[in-house]
This record gives sequence, C-alpha cells and structure tokens, in this order.
Amino acid sequence: MTEYIDWTRHSDDPNDSSTKQLVKASMQAARRIHLDRDLTGFVVEAARGKRVLDIGVVSHTVRYVRDPNWRHAKIREVAARCIGIDILEDLVRELCRDGFDVRCVDATSDTDIGERFDLIFAGDVIEHVDNAVALLRFAKRHLDPAGRLLVATPNPFSRKFHRRFMREGVAMINLDHVAWITPTMALEIGRRAGLAFDAYHLIKPIGAAKRLIHNVAWQFTPPEYTFGDFLFEYRHPSAPGR
Repeated sequence: MTEYIDWTRHSDDPNDSSTKQLVKASMQAARRIHLDRDLTGFVVEAARGKRVLDIGVVSHTVRYVRDPNWRHAKIREVAARCIGIDILEDLVRELCRDGFDVRCVDATSDTDIGERFDLIFAGDVIEHVDNAVALLRFAKRHLDPAGRLLVATPNPFSRKFHRRFMREGVAMINLDHVAWITPTMALEIGRRAGLAFDAYHLIKPIGAAKRLIHNVAWQFTPPEYTFGDFLFEYRHPSAPGR
C-alpha cells in the first residue's frame, strides 16, 4: 500500500532536502508500470461495472467523438452508469441527440450535479484548465467515499516530446494547453484539493522482446522516458490506499 505523503507535515520549506527524500520515496512507491495494454484499455477496465463520471468527453471537436476509438463510448459500453460532462454546449447537445447522457457543466466550478460516482475520469483535461485545484475539488465533490479519480495528462519528459522538440526546434504542443503536470505537481494539486495521491500509472503495450530491452534501459534511463502519458490516481484521504 502506498503511504500518502503530505509534505507540509514534515517541513514548512518546500525545498527541504530531507522532506524531498520522503516525497521521492513515496513517488517511487506510487509508480505502477503496465506493459500489457494502452491507457484507454486501462481506464475502460477500471470503469467496468462502475458508476462513472467522465470529464471532458468532447475532446475539442466533433471529429474526435466520431472516431471509433473515442474513449467515452468505450467507457459507456462497460460502465453500470456513465455520465459525461463538457463545456462545449453545441457538441454536448449533439451528443445528447445521439443518445449519450452528457451535461454542459464547467468542471472547475462549484456546481454539484447531484450524483456520486465510483470512478471519475478526467482524460487530458487538467493541462487545459485555468485552475487545476478547482478541477480536483469538483471531482472530489462527486466522488463516492470509496471511489477513485483517474487523471490522464501528457508526460513532458517522455521520448515522444523530446523527439518532437529536437525535430521542430521549439516545444510545439496542443495550443490549448496551459500547463504540464508532473507527479510531484499532481501530489501537491491533490493535497490542496483535499485528495490523497494514491498512485501514478505508466501505461503502454510493449511486446515481450522489447520488454527485455526496456528492463535493461531502465537501469540507466528513468522509466518515464518511455511513456507519453501520466495517469494519476486519487482517493479520499479517509479511504484505504492500494
């Protein structure tokens, strides 16, 4: 079980070396590596049979929701109940006409939609919003006391972004992004929102032969370099950790 670390209980100095070592040990214990599926597959399996709130379902434009790999449709297929929310009103109305239970709600607001969920998923949302803490507070408000919050976001330290930077000479990313969220930042955002940071997942399907190569490479290069995304997992502080 991962020990939930609140660094402020150890020091009032965020640069205190001993406190950083405690947080580092906690981060290493919280890291989970999955080589048998992709991120969507991981989230879909976590959603199976659960009451799910999916935050940010539209994914910018209609072409994403028409894609056969659209995450929300896959989550809805396996969930016991699934509600989606987004702020793009026209596309929310279109999805409602298509039979999806989608609401036009700002997930950084003080709104309460009146339901509680076993699983809340915010996929590639946190790097877009003005207030990441408000996003997590919104999620906490809707989280069942025993529920889990999964937050996916790009990993800026990955090979994927390094190669792009080397190729283009400037860090050109999604023009709607306002932040990168790293594991220690995710820990702090969760603390400010009143959530316990339980784990962070690195997920990518890798065949058996390549796994041997990566196992050797990870002795010299941090595993994060291999994975293009982080998936952060939170819970209520009173709920048991994993």
